[in-house]
Amino acid sequence: MNQNSVKTIGINDEPRKDSYLVYVNQADGLKGILNRDFEEWSNFDSWESISVQQWIFSRALEVFRGKKIDIKCDCCERNDLIPNDFESIKKEKCFGKKSAYMIEKVVDEIVLAKARRESDGTYSA
Repeated sequence: MNQNSVKTIGINDEPRKDSYLVYVNQADGLKGILNRDFEEWSNFDSWESISVQQWIFSRALEVFRGKKIDIKCDCCERNDLIPNDFESIKKEKCFGKKSAYMIEKVVDEIVLAKARRESDGTYSA
């Protein structure tokens, strides 16, 4: 996975030329989930909406397979989230940044599962 795989961009930002552009609004219900307390929205397995989980998981698979993704939020004029700059995510209001956090978190799980399967043929979280 590339270090610059996921980037959040604002309303007035241009996507990178070599990236796949996705919009927070593409996943109906995502904002509702991400608008909850951190303990709730950061627990991917507890989300009730399978379609929103699938949207995040699909983006994570794209990143895992080497694609770059720019997530365009509709709440910020400009946005420049550097990957792994998630220290203040608990206080974050931007749905794009929260989406990027969740995508990165799911990518980490995919990488872990792949490594475990390759080492002993099993996977347990």
